[in-house]
Amino acid sequence: MTKVVPSQVVALIDRVYPSAPPDMKVYSGDSAILAAIINLVDDIPVELLTISGDYTGLVVGLESMGAAIDRWNHRGGDDPPRNHDGKSPVYLVRAALGKCPDERPSPGTTDLAFVSDTALRESIRLDISSASEALHRSDFKASTVLAGSAIEALLLWSLQDAGHTAAVAGMKTGAKGPPEGWALAQLIEAAEMLGLIKPETAQQCGQARDFRNLIHPGKSQRLSVTCDRGTALAALAGAELVSRDLK
Repeated sequence: MTKVVPSQVVALIDRVYPSAPPDMKVYSGDSAILAAIINLVDDIPVELLTISGDYTGLVVGLESMGAAIDRWNHRGGDDPPRNHDGKSPVYLVRAALGKCPDERPSPGTTDLAFVSDTALRESIRLDISSASEALHRSDFKASTVLAGSAIEALLLWSLQDAGHTAAVAGMKTGAKGPPEGWALAQLIEAAEMLGLIKPETAQQCGQARDFRNLIHPGKSQRLSVTCDRGTALAALAGAELVSRDLK
């Protein structure tokens, strides 16, 4: 099934009904476009329908359009769909979908509840979710890089949350300044030395570190390697292990 995102349906409505007022009327000649709107909304992943109170308007709008199509097809006539609170069903659907995101972590993504910053937590979860989706569609480079990015963000957050603003004594990777400017290898080393992650997690992240570097064309050519299913799985495993340890 093709994935549809809310903005695609909003764009379709705006293209067919530009500058339409809230109480706009649609008639039997619009049945094809109304059916298309209903079918497209059905293909939107449920996790993207994050509209709380407006969800009622979305449902009412879709049902009103569906009832009108059924009436036109079986009884004839040209009566428009019933409005709700003075607003047309098309307007209700467009208003609801306009508040929905096009990206959101899948329900099975690690929750990362330990990250107190909501925006950061959802951003990291989205990277992990997107990495998993990329793996399933065999986009191994995207999966590897996104999972590596999630590891980097989690390790940086863990060091900042623990109050560390400088290199840990004895680090061998030559870290200088605050952790915000460190490379992934330095973040891994510091997190392991401080006991924030386990040695086996650091080892797995070390593999993800090497694979994530493959995004740079020069390095990829020099090493004669590319991202594949193995690199993606290694990076995703690293992200999951870091999440486990930081809990």
